[in-house]
Amino acid sequence: MTSDDLAQLGVDLAAFPGSTAADFKRYQVLSDGGWYRVVKHQPTLTSVSREKDRLLGPIFLTSEGLHLA
Repeated sequence: MTSDDLAQLGVDLAAFPGSTAADFKRYQVLSDGGWYRVVKHQPTLTSVSREKDRLLGPIFLTSEGLHLA
């Protein structure tokens, strides 16, 4: 993550003393509500952003985008 990415998410680095933007990672997780794209502070595993992701997360069906008439 970059400082600009964190600023867009409204993350204040001052709330994480001694941390830099490199301490935050964005990745997909599967929970009981489905797939989410999260941003976490890696040393504390604190979630700073959580957005609903695609239905199957990182899985792409080969039939995706096909229009059958």
